[in-house]
Amino acid sequence: MTYKGVARGRMIELNEALPYPEGQPVTVSVEAARERSCAGAPNAIRRTMHQPPHLGSTDVDELERAIAEGKMPLQHDGEFDGGNGK
Repeated sequence: MTYKGVARGRMIELNEALPYPEGQPVTVSVEAARERSCAGAPNAIRRTMHQPPHLGSTDVDELERAIAEGKMPLQHDGEFDGGNGK
């Protein structure tokens, strides 16, 4: 049987009741539920935003600087324009 629930410390709160009487010993195997969300879906983006690493404004500034530094100049002459690309 497979049941879904939420972990709360040492307890697991199931979404529905088990078919056993209260106090019945049971064996439990637990694994994290796989969420079915596509990359880029709003819930996937929100979940990712709250996971480490958390970036500060200086990290973003450094990334933007590195991107600008790594840009290559545009080449207006194409390979097939009769020139050699210079």
